[in-house]
Amino acid sequence: MRAPEQPTFHAPVLLVDDNAANLLALEAVLEPLGQRLVRAMSGPEALRWLLQEEFAVILLDVQMPGVDGFETARLIRQRQRTRFTPIIFLTAHSRDEAHLVHGYAMGAADYVVKPFHPDVLRWKVEAFVGLYLEQQRLQQHESTLWERERRMLEQQGELRFRRMVDTMPQFVWELLVDGSIGYANRGWLDYAGLTPEQGRQWKDTLRCLHPEDVPALRSAWQKAQNEGRPLERECRLRRSEGDYRWFLTRTIPERDERGQLAGWVSTATDIDDARHAVETLRAASEAKDMFLTMAAHELRTPLQAARSFAHLATVRAGDTLPQGMDKALHGLHRSVNRMAKLVENLLDVGRIQRGELHLRPSMLDVSSLLREVAEHFEPLPDGQRIELDAPEGLVVPGDRERLDQVFTNLVSNALRYSPEGGRIRLAAREEAGRVHVEVVDHGLGIPGGKLEHIFERFSRAHGISYGGLGLGLSIARGIVERHGGRIWAESPGGEGSGSTFHVVLPGEPGAPAR
Repeated sequence: MRAPEQPTFHAPVLLVDDNAANLLALEAVLEPLGQRLVRAMSGPEALRWLLQEEFAVILLDVQMPGVDGFETARLIRQRQRTRFTPIIFLTAHSRDEAHLVHGYAMGAADYVVKPFHPDVLRWKVEAFVGLYLEQQRLQQHESTLWERERRMLEQQGELRFRRMVDTMPQFVWELLVDGSIGYANRGWLDYAGLTPEQGRQWKDTLRCLHPEDVPALRSAWQKAQNEGRPLERECRLRRSEGDYRWFLTRTIPERDERGQLAGWVSTATDIDDARHAVETLRAASEAKDMFLTMAAHELRTPLQAARSFAHLATVRAGDTLPQGMDKALHGLHRSVNRMAKLVENLLDVGRIQRGELHLRPSMLDVSSLLREVAEHFEPLPDGQRIELDAPEGLVVPGDRERLDQVFTNLVSNALRYSPEGGRIRLAAREEAGRVHVEVVDHGLGIPGGKLEHIFERFSRAHGISYGGLGLGLSIARGIVERHGGRIWAESPGGEGSGSTFHVVLPGEPGAPAR
């Protein structure tokens, strides 16, 4: 193996003299050195050259019109870059001691008196050129050592990084700019039973992907490449044993300091167990919903029969009911109605879950609707009252029966959770083409930890103490959202602080609620 060729250095030499014949003579003397010779016919021209590049030595004539050699040398020494550049003064004066002292004070490294011996001048310049070239070689050697050390550190860092990546439970791929695989970690190779060479081949990698997932993943990857955007997909990867497991794959672009695409990093995380757990929970939830729906349907018939028999008994008995029997029948009728309401709630939850809650919309007056809701609860127990603050003319498109169900539920809750009595406020106002309804109470309030869950099925802010199945607010949310609206609650959370429920409905068909 041949050693790498050493770079060839050339030392630029600056020749400064206002006489062209003198410059020609200097070039003839120094040409055998084989270095680059640069002419300057004045001090300012020499300074311009020094702004552009670095010189091994400067041959500077002392006697020049305008800016002489001494002044030029002084300006050269003022610049940090040229402070130590060797200067050989060329002078026709004798070696007067005062003259020499002044020259050295201006920064001269040497003096040559005209007429000079060509060999002497060439030897002096050659000495400075040799020092310059040696300095360049040392700098190059130092740079080479630094570059070698940097590469070695990079290689060691990359080796440590890949060793760390090989121990990760996730699969990791490093992709080049064109999408080809540059590296696959040990976890993937062991899982798929591939060699490192096979792990860098797309054809071998794609064989481990479930055939049903290939078209969608290929299309999504092509789009991500074209747009330079991250990609996240779920897919099935085959193990070396032959079975498939579900993985979440993420691919993100890597960019250099200029923001240009430099490659891609892709990972795959095993989600098979979690996915099966979710599917099991979903199946259990669907089975539970199906059971509740079927049970509710089965309960409807006997409840209707019980309600009819109680009513029939009341009508036939007339005024001949034994003492206390009328009260018993009234209690039976009330209990049957409550049970029927619970059954209807269960059926509504099922309809909302299946997206089968059908509306019969019409243009309805919100003030009239809220007035009817308030009348549902009359007469109220002592100490409780409902105040209505809803101007006429607030019209929304909606199913009157279903919206009545929403506001009746909210007012019922407000009364139920105000055991000490107090004022329930029903207020409505127009807001930028929408109608905003508030139901405000001063009762128990909603604990802070429960506020974000109260609209979930079977959720009860105060446990079982106040009855109910915890379905009313869930149904209310489903109905409001089916109308294209929003529902939410606010409460400071302290006992006696009360709650405010907000319902926002579009004021015209298709207008979204904010």
